[in-house]
Amino acid sequence: MSHSPSPWTVAPAQAVATVAIQPAAELTRAQKRFNALLARVSQLSMSIEILEALSVKHRSSHLSQMSALQQQEDAACKSLLLFLDERVRHDELTAKQRRSATQIVLALCEALAHKQDAQVQVVFNQHHSEEDAQALVEEARAGAEHAKSVMEDLLGKPLEGADDLHTAEAVFEAGIRQHRVEQQRLEDKRQAKKTKKKPAARQLKDEQQKMDANTALRTIYRQLASALHPDREPDEAERLRKTALMSEVNAAYDRKNLSELLKLQLQLAQIDSASLSRMADDKLNAMCLLLDEQVEALEEDEAQAQFEIRHYLGVNELDHISAESLARALAIQLRDKEQYVSTLEYDLRRIQNEAELKRWLKEQSQMAKKARAELTDLDRLLYR
Repeated sequence: MSHSPSPWTVAPAQAVATVAIQPAAELTRAQKRFNALLARVSQLSMSIEILEALSVKHRSSHLSQMSALQQQEDAACKSLLLFLDERVRHDELTAKQRRSATQIVLALCEALAHKQDAQVQVVFNQHHSEEDAQALVEEARAGAEHAKSVMEDLLGKPLEGADDLHTAEAVFEAGIRQHRVEQQRLEDKRQAKKTKKKPAARQLKDEQQKMDANTALRTIYRQLASALHPDREPDEAERLRKTALMSEVNAAYDRKNLSELLKLQLQLAQIDSASLSRMADDKLNAMCLLLDEQVEALEEDEAQAQFEIRHYLGVNELDHISAESLARALAIQLRDKEQYVSTLEYDLRRIQNEAELKRWLKEQSQMAKKARAELTDLDRLLYR
């Protein structure tokens, strides 16, 4: 469909209303802002649709695959800890080898704690001494102190209620909560200061713009309601189509979704081009208030859609979620899980041989020592 020169244009893939640039004419600031907001609404709406489609496409199948691999991992972990538990009680192992095997058994028990397996609990109780319990408490306390130092450096002030927090996780959660509260407090102060300083004339102007915006919304709604009134349509098929469109109009009006109403106007060619081309900047600014609110709501929806993908699919490392980046991250996640399960199953087969068991225990002890050294080096780098 083509029109004579109009103040509105429609993007090919997305019906987005924008103030058209007339030949040899410059757009006013209000027109530019109006166009930018409509484009932002379109961009956010499309982004949310893509994110939701990606979630639907991957969530069920990926979680199903990961669940199956997790069951394999749990079974391998349990078989490994039961085998090591049985070998620890034999005299063939040295005291050092038994300590190493016991540490691995306790780590495997901890990994399987969520299964609430009776056999695993029995093994844990046999190897978990009072000294081990105290060591875990001390380790947790040291982790909490370390986390407290990190959070207080970030916050630039003491962490509230830190004395009652006994794990690193609890400290970090409290720090995040305190940061959010502080940010909200600062934002409230800024808004209060802004409102206090705003001249009475400006406040009146803002109130008038809000009234104008609501008036514009009602005017567009009434035009659409008049054009789509089903009782005025003799053709049954056309009446059904208009009834469905009117449902969209009502939903958009209830949400104060100006861009959706404008899009429906474009579809029905109900825009009065002449009147819109003469629309004053103050009227456009008023309509921008509604679009600002819509952009804010859509940005929250987009952030929520991104959070759900990152949280439920475990891809927090992704800076930007796209079809390609998400598929790649999920493939890597599955590959890593498969490799870990394969390693557990291979180790279990390998250590059936006595000599290989001793060699394997030595390797595990060396890897644990190397990991502790790397962690110490990282702490030095962060706090030197």
